[in-house]
Amino acid sequence: MELTKNTVTLSRLILDTWNNYEETTDAIVPDTFPDIVRIAAVYGSPQLKDDAPQSGRVLISGSVRMTVLYVPEGGGLRRLDIPISFAHIEEGTGINEDSQPFVSCRVVAADAHVMNSRKLSVTATLSISCRVFVPDSLCLTSGFAQDDGHLEQLTATHTVTVPAAVHRREFTLMDDVNLTDFSRYAAITAARGELRLSDCRLMNGKAVLKGDAALHLLVETTDGLLENTDCVVPFTQIFEVEGMTDNQQVCVSFSLRHLDAELREDGLIGVGIGASVLLTAFETHTLQLVSDVYHLEHPVRTETCPVTVPSCHPLAELGCEASETIPVGMKIAQIADISAVLDTLIREPARTVLRMMVCVVYRADDGEYYSIHRAVHMPLSLPDGTREVRLNGMQCRAAATVSGEDSVVLSLSGRCGLLCDEPLQVNDLTALTIDETTAAPSSPVSVILRYVDTEERLWDIAKSYRTTVEAIRQANQLSTDHLSAQSQMLLIPVQ
Repeated sequence: MELTKNTVTLSRLILDTWNNYEETTDAIVPDTFPDIVRIAAVYGSPQLKDDAPQSGRVLISGSVRMTVLYVPEGGGLRRLDIPISFAHIEEGTGINEDSQPFVSCRVVAADAHVMNSRKLSVTATLSISCRVFVPDSLCLTSGFAQDDGHLEQLTATHTVTVPAAVHRREFTLMDDVNLTDFSRYAAITAARGELRLSDCRLMNGKAVLKGDAALHLLVETTDGLLENTDCVVPFTQIFEVEGMTDNQQVCVSFSLRHLDAELREDGLIGVGIGASVLLTAFETHTLQLVSDVYHLEHPVRTETCPVTVPSCHPLAELGCEASETIPVGMKIAQIADISAVLDTLIREPARTVLRMMVCVVYRADDGEYYSIHRAVHMPLSLPDGTREVRLNGMQCRAAATVSGEDSVVLSLSGRCGLLCDEPLQVNDLTALTIDETTAAPSSPVSVILRYVDTEERLWDIAKSYRTTVEAIRQANQLSTDHLSAQSQMLLIPVQ
């Protein structure tokens, strides 16, 4: 018998990984630099160059620009820039050249060890997340093209939300930023940044994004001190997004691929940013699917196939915060810089937390610079009933203040976007054959009186006696909202 189908078009997520690993290299201090006495602080800035999908894998490569601040003989601070190349492979079934990957790379920890006064070893701990999408469609049975009036079918209604279309786009920001009181600054020591979305609209097959790049700069002043300053680069980007319609809900994720910031002689900061953006449009479908079937006069043979509908939906943006007091064992004269980088999302039975890797650079009362590192957990309060979640974006602000004489109080606050996974498992009816050469067994009586003890569905009772649910309802004066029976006597008309 010919089946009628519901078709759901979607972008299926076939790979979603989040891995941390280390890259290490040794470096020699240039002849023009003084000997190393002590490492004061280390920064790492990732430069993501390639994330090409291949047969069964995604090849990810790039480099990390390591900035080492060290104390030389005679005191003060010197800076070394050391590059580390990396290549990483994520494997996944179904990946090919037409797949759409979205990769982000963060340096969650940067460290350096002095091997001798002219040699050091630097290590970058990279956190690489990789998502891969492929276009897909599901055809699920909703009914039958012909019905002889004797075919009984049970349908179930499911509401699902799926990623209907996914687009990855690239863009570049180039701008000059003016710093107030720029004459105090001698150079930019390290630059960090995050992309923040303020508005996204779909209009006539285009996505219009507005937001800004928030830059966090560690600068060296003309008197040899370190301090932090922030600036903002606004942006508006318009992308073609085939398959997305104006009424769909869109989620936006950013990946910062490279960031360059240089202090020029005219006092302006030349900023260059390369970024990827992932736009995911969600669509909600109400599906009526055949879950069971039988014939009143003939036996039937059915074939079914298990199908997973990858239903998921965005949650409202969640706020989170955390604080921690860290004793450092010496008097603190100045907090020079604080950075917080997302390490991972930890999902436990009793709680869900974001683990942030925090680095604080401070100047002690002896005039020397030191750094401390901590992993800080930020708890998330998920809506009741939420089971599986995936992180879709994160913005975090970090602050540090001096407590007493020898302690630092860390304060973190953030906003994160989450996707809630609620996959739907169904047994899809793929074929139905009616054996018209064989008649169903006939009953010697026309009505059966049966006491239903434990709860049973009317559908199961009707199927077992080869009658209809409606016939049972009419014989027992039951309303249409009666779906089951329990602890009652039923009259069951039979064919």
